[in-house]
Amino acid sequence: MKMDMNAAWADTVTMLKSNTDVLGIVAAVFFFLPALALAILAPGTELEAALASDNPNALGPAFAAYFANSWLVLLIYGLITIVGTLAVFALFGQRSNPTVGEAISAGLKGFLPYLATALIIAVVAAIAAMLIGVIAAATGIFALVMILGIVLAVVLIVVSIRVVLAGPVIAIEGENNPIAALTRSWKLVKGNTRRVFLFIFLLAIAIGVVSLVFGFLFAGIGALMGPTAALWIEGILGSMLSAITTLVMLAVYTAIYRQVAGEITRSELETFE
Repeated sequence: MKMDMNAAWADTVTMLKSNTDVLGIVAAVFFFLPALALAILAPGTELEAALASDNPNALGPAFAAYFANSWLVLLIYGLITIVGTLAVFALFGQRSNPTVGEAISAGLKGFLPYLATALIIAVVAAIAAMLIGVIAAATGIFALVMILGIVLAVVLIVVSIRVVLAGPVIAIEGENNPIAALTRSWKLVKGNTRRVFLFIFLLAIAIGVVSLVFGFLFAGIGALMGPTAALWIEGILGSMLSAITTLVMLAVYTAIYRQVAGEITRSELETFE
C-alpha cells in the first residue's frame, strides 16, 4: 500500500490530539522525568567544553570520560525510554484501546524483542564497518575506502528506513521474534522507502530547527540565573521539549505503520480508555 504523507501527518495530529491527558502521563513518566534525571545527573559539561574548544583532539577523551562516568545513568535512561516507546506505540496503534496499564504491560513484554532488534542492527553495522577497516588496512587505497564508506552509509540509511517499523510491529502486533519483526517491517516499507525517508527526513529537520531555537532560548534564560538554577531550568525546559518531540516522532511512526499495514484507517481512530 502506498503511503500518503499528507494523510500520515493528519493521522499524527489526530492521534496527538485524541487524549493529551493519557499521553501526558506516559510522556512524563517515560520521557520527561528520565530526560530531566539525565540532564541533572549527567549534564555533559565536559562534552560542551570540548566542543567549544579549538582542540579537535579533545573531543575523543571527553566522550570517553563522559561515558565512563555516566554509563549507568545512560543505561537506565535508555531502558526506561524503550519501555515508554513501546507503550506509546501500543496506545496509538492497538485496536483494543488499551488502558495506560495495558500499554505499559505491552511495553514491558516487547522490551527484550525490541532490544534484540537494535542489537542485531548494531552488530550487522559493526561487522560491515570492520570489513571496510580490513579492506583499508589491506589495500591502503584512500579513494577506495572513501567510496566503500559512502556506500556503507547509504546502505545503512536504507536499512534503517526499511526496519523503522519494527517497534510498532512488536508493540501493536505483539510480535516477539526480533527477526520476524525486522522482516515484517522490511516488507511493510517495501515500495515506500523513499516516501518514508522523505517524510521522516523533513520532520527531523523541522524538529531540529525548533530544538535549536528553543535550545538557544533556554540557554539564554539559564544564563540569567546562577549555575545551579541554570542547570535545572535548562534541564526542565529541555526535557519538556524532548518529551514533546518524542511523542510527535512516535505518532509519525505509528501513522506510517497504519497506512502501509492497511489495517487501521484514520476514521477508526478512537479515544483511549
